[in-house]
Amino acid sequence: MTALRLVRTAHEGVSEIDVRMMERAIGLARQAALAGEVPIAAVVYRGEEVLGEAANNREAMADPTGHAEIVAMRIAGKALGEWRLEGCSMAVTLEPCPMCAGALVNARLGKLVYGATDPKAGACETLYAIPGDARLNHRVEMHGGVLAPRCVELLRAFFKERRAQQKALKSAQSRSA
Repeated sequence: MTALRLVRTAHEGVSEIDVRMMERAIGLARQAALAGEVPIAAVVYRGEEVLGEAANNREAMADPTGHAEIVAMRIAGKALGEWRLEGCSMAVTLEPCPMCAGALVNARLGKLVYGATDPKAGACETLYAIPGDARLNHRVEMHGGVLAPRCVELLRAFFKERRAQQKALKSAQSRSA
């Protein structure tokens, strides 16, 4: 994923709590990578209280909606006893895709903090700007690039390892053929 890029170095509007929650998400993403999932994780919180957290689980659950953001919001909604996540924030290691960005808006999330941008599916600033679109019924405060170097490196290392594994498998298959 060499096209991942870093954004803004100054994080006006990003609190120490936001950074701590991003660090928590990075830890969850590392665990996901060890489980063979793409290392993306999200934490939904209000103040210092974690309401829901998850890493991608599409492979383990055979669920196309098993994105970290969706799973974390489901858990947070259950914890709150409602679907509205007003006054809540989310830290996620990669810029949300269109599905997840739409879910953030529909959940009425207050604030989104994300790490790396996503040139292939980013729906917050890279390809689309869904959470800030004035045509929608809610807008989400957004802050990208938080701990981006760590988020980018985690993704790059994962995909580098995956490519090496695929190359080794192809090589082994061609030798046995």
